[in-house]
Amino acid sequence: MQPTERGDYLMLSVPQMDHEHLELFAREDEFSAAVDAEASRAELEMRLTQLIEGFQKHFDSEESLMRTNSFPGLELHIDEHRKLLGQMSGLRDDLSSGVVNRCYALAQFVRLWTEHHMTGADTNFARFLHHGKARQDH
Repeated sequence: MQPTERGDYLMLSVPQMDHEHLELFAREDEFSAAVDAEASRAELEMRLTQLIEGFQKHFDSEESLMRTNSFPGLELHIDEHRKLLGQMSGLRDDLSSGVVNRCYALAQFVRLWTEHHMTGADTNFARFLHHGKARQDH
């Protein structure tokens, strides 16, 4: 599935977040392609590191947007970001050490992890933004 096809149902109508999510889908697809191509552990570790860095950049941007809009769920959302980054870093470390094998399930885990955050916590923030905007328009 191409990033835009998958991204179509995950778009939040928040341009900044949607753009960043599409970038994350592209990095995730690169990781999945490397898994499918049976790339070396070092290659997978590098791709996973790039994905983690992409998430960190997105999370920093998203948290700034939340602060600017006085999002009441900011602290919980930040906690989720930290937890997810920790899980991804742990996965990368386990992959590097050989604890986790290169397999299709690994790519699926990364994809589900990505989509779960976007359909859960990020959707709640998008609803908050849209609700606030609707109030301002009245």
